[in-house]
Amino acid sequence: MNRSNTIRQAIRPLAATALAVLVSSCGASFQSGEPAPTPSQSARVQTAASPSASPTSCVNPSTKANYTLAGARILSGNLQVKDLKVGTGATAQLNSTVKVTYIGKLVNGTVFDSSAIDNHGKPVSLTLSAGKVIRGWFEGVPGMKVGGTRELVIPPALGYGCTSPSSKIPADSTLIFTITLVSVS
Repeated sequence: MNRSNTIRQAIRPLAATALAVLVSSCGASFQSGEPAPTPSQSARVQTAASPSASPTSCVNPSTKANYTLAGARILSGNLQVKDLKVGTGATAQLNSTVKVTYIGKLVNGTVFDSSAIDNHGKPVSLTLSAGKVIRGWFEGVPGMKVGGTRELVIPPALGYGCTSPSSKIPADSTLIFTITLVSVS
């Protein structure tokens, strides 16, 4: 047996073990023959509470909010933004970590989420990056200053789309958030 074949025979068990570890870390079994889930399949399994990011599995979620916020600026995707109080502290930017208090309501006034409920009245820490928060937050919170309060009216396409992330939020819902920025890091 030549040296090249000896090396191959020694490496094969190591390569098989490394592959099995890699496949199992992706959530599949090496033995099962089941393919590892794709990132979009893995994301669909997660249930996210707002304002956490949640994938949209439908093709064409509504891009129009069924609520108009008087005096709001309209950003891309028909996101409505209105500063109720302009802060004086540090400015939230993309990829920054923010601490906020918030209330999330549906158009009919039903509160579906609140930092006071979710975090025992303490501010919630979130990272303003794609995949970490819903797109309406990702696009609507940057530019806020600490101490400020902003209202966002988020059409379904920038929220949860035609999926229902919880029993409190129907599919294709317009979301209304009132957010107070506590800190930026």
